[in-house]
Amino acid sequence: MPRNLKDTLKEIQILLGKPHKRIAGAFKYYLSFLNVKESSEKNEDAAPKEEKIQAVNHGKITWVDVKNPTRKEISELAQKYPFHPLHLEDCVSKSQFPKIEQNDEDRYIFILLRFPSLNISDQSISMNQLCFFLGHNYLVTIHENENSVISKIFEDCKDNEDRRKAYIGNSSSHLLYTIIEQLTEGLSPLLRSILTEVDLVEDIVFDDKVSGVYQVGQLRRKIISLRRVIGPLRALLADMSARVTKFSKSNLSVYYTDITHRVDRTWETLEEARETVDIYKDADFTINTEKTNTILSVLTIIFTLSIPATIVGTFYGMNILLPGGIEGGSWTFFGTYTTLIIIMILATIPALLMYLYFRKKGWF
Repeated sequence: MPRNLKDTLKEIQILLGKPHKRIAGAFKYYLSFLNVKESSEKNEDAAPKEEKIQAVNHGKITWVDVKNPTRKEISELAQKYPFHPLHLEDCVSKSQFPKIEQNDEDRYIFILLRFPSLNISDQSISMNQLCFFLGHNYLVTIHENENSVISKIFEDCKDNEDRRKAYIGNSSSHLLYTIIEQLTEGLSPLLRSILTEVDLVEDIVFDDKVSGVYQVGQLRRKIISLRRVIGPLRALLADMSARVTKFSKSNLSVYYTDITHRVDRTWETLEEARETVDIYKDADFTINTEKTNTILSVLTIIFTLSIPATIVGTFYGMNILLPGGIEGGSWTFFGTYTTLIIIMILATIPALLMYLYFRKKGWF
């Protein structure tokens, strides 16, 4: 049965114990966000092509999975569960910071995580925002990517009763552990991809015929993106262990500690990769600088050796009388090209002497 605006305001009034008028003013924004309509209004929205909210049950535990939520789906969740409007708003907002917040009054935990995923086609890394509402007998997951790990686990629970029992167990906390454990396992392909690129960059950097500036920059960008996600995740998992266990009959601290150790190892691997890539960056800079210096040295030597010929040519290009010049008459005692031969000798001897001096100094 659809709920009208008056009923919604009355429930909020009872919940917070505020006067009706103050409730109407304070929650005007959230009511419009949740898309609550009067019963007399007609909903002209077309029926969705696919069911975005799906549920699966095992014993007393209910798992509700929401894919690509809109405000309509968020409004439905608000009617079924005692979720705070700010938590619901975070679910549809993009690029939220990871957080874990506990609502003691309504007895649920809100968890917002960001997990990286590897695109096999172009080997790029994308970030996915995941939201969890954990209660004593339910777990609500909200995510965007339909091909995510959560969707695969949910389909397994729907189709296979044994898998459902294994994943959900006897508590919603165990189901949350199963999902996060699968998500952290997905970090392994990312690390393998990063380490493979590190090896490739090493070959490129120490090849003096190829520039590795672009490859080093792209790899550093990937590592920085992963560190931005893994860093907050480490702190969040450490805080999550104690809070989530309260919603389970059995102690799950050991399981969550294992996940924390896996994420810590991921962080350490990223730190090693970052330090290695920084070394490669410095090495590439040094190699390119040395290559540039070598080129400049060769060009400088060539220019220096040509100075004597330039000076001699400059004198004979002046409009003055010079021995062997056109005005004074060319020398011919060695033949027709006597003047040219003597000028070439005068230019070559100083250049040869400079060459021998440079070699003695070890400049090249």
